[in-house]
Amino acid sequence: MIRVLAAIVAPPHLSVSGAGRAGEQLSIALAEHCEVTIASMMAPQTAAVDDSRVKRAAVKVTLPPPLSWLRLPNKYRTLFYRSDIPQLIRSGRFDLVHLHNPMPALELARIAYACRQAGVPYVISTHGFNEIANGARIYGFGLLRRLAWKALVTMPVSFAVRRASAIFALSPADKDIARQMGFAGEALAIVPNGVPAARPADASGDAALLGRLGLPERRAGQITCMFLANHTPNKGLPVLLQAFSQLKCPYLLIVGGEKRPEIDYGLAARQHRPDQQIVITGRISDDEVAALFRRSDLFVFPTLADTFPLAILEAMSYGLPVIASHVGGIPYQLDDKSGALVEPGDAGALVDTVTRFAGMPAGLQEMGRHAQARVATQFTWKSAASRAFTEYERLLALPPPVPSRARADRDGASPVQRGTLA
Repeated sequence: MIRVLAAIVAPPHLSVSGAGRAGEQLSIALAEHCEVTIASMMAPQTAAVDDSRVKRAAVKVTLPPPLSWLRLPNKYRTLFYRSDIPQLIRSGRFDLVHLHNPMPALELARIAYACRQAGVPYVISTHGFNEIANGARIYGFGLLRRLAWKALVTMPVSFAVRRASAIFALSPADKDIARQMGFAGEALAIVPNGVPAARPADASGDAALLGRLGLPERRAGQITCMFLANHTPNKGLPVLLQAFSQLKCPYLLIVGGEKRPEIDYGLAARQHRPDQQIVITGRISDDEVAALFRRSDLFVFPTLADTFPLAILEAMSYGLPVIASHVGGIPYQLDDKSGALVEPGDAGALVDTVTRFAGMPAGLQEMGRHAQARVATQFTWKSAASRAFTEYERLLALPPPVPSRARADRDGASPVQRGTLA
């Protein structure tokens, strides 16, 4: 049986990660086909999923000495976290390594280099590739920050991508990005994320959860819209709040996700009509997310850059139509029967589309049914695992990569450590 190490590269302080959750859920589904060990830099992300079929390796995460890292905000410390996953790879226990998530990029490159040292083939799923490729533009970096982004993010990711045995693109949009990052191999397959089936309804439980979150009773003629994501700059939350401040129709907007200091949430308190309300939930549990999906009529996701957001598929699995930005793999997730696409950053287009959808409640329900059917047939973890395993078998039928221990012993450091990233 193929022995796979699923290495989830992510800052340990993150409370939620779509890529981390996806990596774990794919690994659990793959356990039907091979022996999977999860090595995650984060706390487990799959509390609602039975993961008894996979092994878990304890991972130690540290920051390199001797700097005083506590003086740096988390968003900067994120770039430098390291783990002992390379030691796991050098143990010789695995036939293949599957890398999930590109940040911290320096650690992704260290793990990739450890695979090359050990002669173990590795594959990379393209979680976050769109955000990496567009990060300097999204964050509005000046010259110095652009140079830092290149040195600490894009170059290490490209180092890992160029040397990968295969790339698992989450959507066709990621193929060009992987090529631009330097991947020249033939093993560039489409292996999209999936989502589990929606949880069964629990009316009394939902009422208690919604009451605790401050959700009001439904009002006739009022559309309930939902947004769910980390409130990072690429997710477009300011665009969402701007658009809803301009809407003329009655609405309830639910904004899920942990708050960040750089977002102006004051706009939620500056509404002028009693039939318009914005509720900021803060961090929410899986049970609360499910209750909020069931309470909503429409999922709105005006992201500026995204690779393949799980939140969209999760909303669709609960029968919600979706309005989202035309970026990354989102056009691969949606079709015109299950929602609508708008250009990123265009608050006016978002206003027009929400207004149109608010006036067609029966049409929304039909789109929601189509969205749910689309997810059930095209985006399940079972189908994703089947595709991934087929690629694993194809990859392992090829000659293994030549171990690079001799070069590492001679030089005494990896290219990442030397700063070459060649």
